[in-house]
Amino acid sequence: MSRDPVDEPPNPPDDGFLASFVEGSADPVISLDAEGTVVYANPAVESTLGYAPEDLVGRRLSSLIPATVVEKRARSLRARLERPERLVGQGDVTVPLAAADGDEHTFSVRFHDHESGDRRVYTGSFREHSEGSGGRELRTFRNLVEQAGHAIYVTDTDGTIEYVNPAFTEHTGYDAEEAVGETPAILNSGEMSEDYFASLWETIRAGEVWEEEIVDRRKDGEPYHAHQTIAPVLDETGAVSRFVAIQTDVTERKAAVGRLKQYRDIVERLDEPILLQNRDGEFELLNEAVSEFAGVPRAELYGTDEFAFMDPETAATIDEHREEVLETEEPAEYEVSPTFEPSGREATFSTRRYPYYDEDGELAGTFAICRDVTEIKARERELERFEHAIDGATDLIAAVDREGRFLFANRQYRTYHGIDEADVNGLTVGDVVDDERYPEVKRHIDRALRGEPVEYRTTRTHPDRGTRTFDVRYYPLEATEEEGGVAGVVGVLRDVTDSENRATQLRVVDRVLQHNLRNAVTVIRGRAEQIVERDAGRAADIDGDGDDLAEAASYIVSRADELLTTSEKAHHITEVLGDPPNTEPVDVGRTVDRIVAATAAEFPEAAISASTPATGEAVASATEWIDRAIEELIHNAVVHHDRDRPSVEVSVETSPETVTISVVDDGPGLTGMNRDVLETGRAVDALYHGSGLGLWLVYWVLQQSGGSATVADAEPRGTVVTVTLPRPADRTAAP
Repeated sequence: MSRDPVDEPPNPPDDGFLASFVEGSADPVISLDAEGTVVYANPAVESTLGYAPEDLVGRRLSSLIPATVVEKRARSLRARLERPERLVGQGDVTVPLAAADGDEHTFSVRFHDHESGDRRVYTGSFREHSEGSGGRELRTFRNLVEQAGHAIYVTDTDGTIEYVNPAFTEHTGYDAEEAVGETPAILNSGEMSEDYFASLWETIRAGEVWEEEIVDRRKDGEPYHAHQTIAPVLDETGAVSRFVAIQTDVTERKAAVGRLKQYRDIVERLDEPILLQNRDGEFELLNEAVSEFAGVPRAELYGTDEFAFMDPETAATIDEHREEVLETEEPAEYEVSPTFEPSGREATFSTRRYPYYDEDGELAGTFAICRDVTEIKARERELERFEHAIDGATDLIAAVDREGRFLFANRQYRTYHGIDEADVNGLTVGDVVDDERYPEVKRHIDRALRGEPVEYRTTRTHPDRGTRTFDVRYYPLEATEEEGGVAGVVGVLRDVTDSENRATQLRVVDRVLQHNLRNAVTVIRGRAEQIVERDAGRAADIDGDGDDLAEAASYIVSRADELLTTSEKAHHITEVLGDPPNTEPVDVGRTVDRIVAATAAEFPEAAISASTPATGEAVASATEWIDRAIEELIHNAVVHHDRDRPSVEVSVETSPETVTISVVDDGPGLTGMNRDVLETGRAVDALYHGSGLGLWLVYWVLQQSGGSATVADAEPRGTVVTVTLPRPADRTAAP
């Protein structure tokens, strides 16, 4: 409460009234001037306080305040008694006075002002608090108030604190000596509005009880919330004589309510089911997530259990875990994968269930927090498949973080480097790679950490397997979206020692074919030509067999040419297989035009035509050998024709995804063996002549280019070979 302006005083009694009534009153009646000096005392003063009336006149009434009164209250009483106009109209005021013998008497007094002669005086009737049964009851009531746990304080009608109980001191930090004589303004936190206090005073002065929450401040400056009731105390006449206030500190309750609201808001916002069940398993509390998974309105779930909305097998499993928690009073953790029949949903939950207790500490039921781990389990299964695939790979695969520490290494990598699986995470690249090679490896890893894929070939010496050749690829390991950047590097090491050896063997065979076979065949062919040109006539003169000898020599030349062609094709195949299968954009239309023109010049007796799109429209993705493959198909159609004037038509067509080349002839058609070679790469054992080897060249070039070939019969005779090549990924690239 805070002090309010004084009400207007009532009409004072006149001197006649004083003369006839006051003199005979059994209660002391004392009149004061404006400074609180006694100007009149009736005879009852002597019988009550032991002072003769004339002994009091001229003394300040405040001088009779007992020394036992708390100093602050004494100061307040003196200040008020020395300005008695402030007491007029304020109802009963409690005034302690010391008698002449030193005894302390407590009076309830109500002052009135009136004219006496030429001055205004202030007269009060002092009614002493009885020590009879009422006094005992008062002391009993006071004892109860002293023992109360609520903060209680009493003010006079002017708002000055007259009494505080021990709980007041405990709650506010103010001792009684510090509070008495002050007003409740010492508790003002500044958080309550002026309208709040105006309404408060209006209510209690009207004789009504005020009951509201207030934010006050303790002595140490800490604010606190209190539920406050202020009641007016009425005297025998029904007038307000003082106010009693009772405060209940609800700071902790308010904080708890606030926390509860926060927790409730959090629980409601969670996407994962949270629920509370009594000992019988009936739902008493659950969040909206339970309803969403169940497909049942939340209101309909209260009083039911899991059997109401999920498959019976899972519900029975959950019920067993719930009973376990009730029996052991220990938390339980488990996973279940229920099917929610009303919603048709399926999910996997990692659940932790706890016991919960009522206000008396008795076990009341369980509550469960269900974490939806459906996606996590799916990712774990996918990760497990990846781990199996990586561990089963023949390549050496490992990953390191930005500091070069291993994140994982597959079985092949660990086996090659002699690392136990348990030791991988404690190692760095420097622990595995020898000092001589470490700088090179570190340089490549740093490039990958900058986001650049790295490819190179290297050799490493293994203590048991000797020198091995590896194709090494480093890829940046992307960080999460939150982290951004590159988190590490994944390395893939492919042991190409065997394929490298085979390539070497191919090159050796190629050199043998190119050198030994070619040289030998060249010599044979040269000798055969000598026979044809020089010796045919002489041989005929000798024995008449010149024609046969020339024919034989011509055959030798023909076969030698075939062997030379085969050797050349074998050399091309070796080059194709030995080169990496790198593709590039190729203008197929322009390539076909060039090859058709060259072939027509080489075979003037053949009718060779081409139908191609404009330059740049038929760009395909292929290796640099694609022109040899196209040339082989056109040559094959001309060379293996069975007519004097072969006819070959070559056309190029495009689609958004592919470029198609068609070679159509009117010859005898391809054998089944040659068809298989072009389309499937089979029939190796049946290969016996140069044309077949050329078709193998076509097959391997198309395979490395990502293309394919099909063979069909032409009408009325002949063959249609169709080659399909993919478009390049970057359609803007120019050949």
